[in-house]
Amino acid sequence: MFQIYKEDNHINIKIARLRIKFKNPFINQLEDCCSIHNLQELRKSGTIFPHPIGIVIAKEAEIGRNCVIYQNVTIGKKNGLTKQRAPKIGNNVKIYAGSVIAGDITIGDNCIIGANSTVLTDIPPDNICAGNPAKIIRKIKESEN
Repeated sequence: MFQIYKEDNHINIKIARLRIKFKNPFINQLEDCCSIHNLQELRKSGTIFPHPIGIVIAKEAEIGRNCVIYQNVTIGKKNGLTKQRAPKIGNNVKIYAGSVIAGDITIGDNCIIGANSTVLTDIPPDNICAGNPAKIIRKIKESEN
């Protein structure tokens, strides 16, 4: 018995009792499951997406070099207002899963945004923030960079 079928973004081949699972070569999670207008620029600047699903980044958003952006992150304008500016994110910023960064705000270099945080105000460089709304938890020590 020989069977080929698609399941959970994978192609499966079943021969008798043996099942071989391949990642579907026709699905690019960053391009097919995310809305990132400047994806090529971000890749060139060293930004990585460890779990590329559900990420939305406004085309007006500015993102620095060597950032890490996890799944289900939204970076955009507050309330979708057309005249409002999008966030500006510095270099070496880590944004953990489920976070929302919205409005005309600046996230400084070397910041960490905790999971499921809603950031609506500026965050100075070298800080860890988390919560809804996000608050600065503490400053990052030089030894932690």
